[in-house]
Amino acid sequence: MRPVPTLRTLLATAALVGGTVMATATPAGAATCPHRDSPKIPGAKADWTLTCRNVEGQPALYIDGWVEDTRRDALCAVVRITPERQNHPDEVRACGYGERVQIHEFYRGRSAVVRLANSR
Repeated sequence: MRPVPTLRTLLATAALVGGTVMATATPAGAATCPHRDSPKIPGAKADWTLTCRNVEGQPALYIDGWVEDTRRDALCAVVRITPERQNHPDEVRACGYGERVQIHEFYRGRSAVVRLANSR
């Protein structure tokens, strides 16, 4: 005989799943030029374009766009940018419902991992 889940168990499971969704980020694959993305997750949305140029004979990556916080909660909408030659990400944060922050970044190289996430 299979036990019937109680309401408390179902609510706890739903809270765990909901918490997991809030911490979810967009897929983390390296993007190369030219590339455009408009990800949306619960509580955040963004839009960015990657373009490449040669600057003094070296490849240069430009990332332009915006990130917006779309939920009244204690979390910020965050775009994390990890260029090909950097181990730690740079962050652009929008904190507060409706806040939109512009992204204008420059890196050496031709690719970067760019992700949208929620964070405190």
